[in-house]
Amino acid sequence: MAEHASTPVVIAEGPFGKLIKTACSVMAWAAGLMFLAEMLMSSISVLGRSLFGQGIPGDYELVQMLSAMGIAMCLPYCQLRKGHVFVDFFTLWAPAGVKRYLDAFGGILLAACAFLLAWRIWQGMLDMREYEETSMVLGLPIWWGYVPVVPAFVLLGLTALHTAFNEFGKGSAS
Repeated sequence: MAEHASTPVVIAEGPFGKLIKTACSVMAWAAGLMFLAEMLMSSISVLGRSLFGQGIPGDYELVQMLSAMGIAMCLPYCQLRKGHVFVDFFTLWAPAGVKRYLDAFGGILLAACAFLLAWRIWQGMLDMREYEETSMVLGLPIWWGYVPVVPAFVLLGLTALHTAFNEFGKGSAS
């Protein structure tokens, strides 16, 4: 089932809901700007290679780093919009209430995984910083790429909890 892109799927009620919605939107916009910069840099690099035999040094490194950061930063917004892929083959028969509770349970599981990943990425970032690992061409510190990913996964966890409690709330309102 597809929702129309302009209709919000998760209602941002109360100060926490509005804060989550704003944070998800800001992070997704920032990721979009990163993707735009990545696209411009790649285009310029390809043109430079074609026309002058010289591209932008380290463009592959930057594309890798920006892509990883941007994808992670889009995940909370995707959760808020219920945009993640789901398979409903086994629940087609289920009443709406069962589907709501399964969605809520899935949100709680996603939150647990997101918080676990945020913690492990934080630890990895600290290790990369301590070991002073850098990229091969530009010599950029690898840990820089982790900086926006940690808050992105924390926000994903908070958003997943918000959507889960929103699903539980629908059940009690019905």
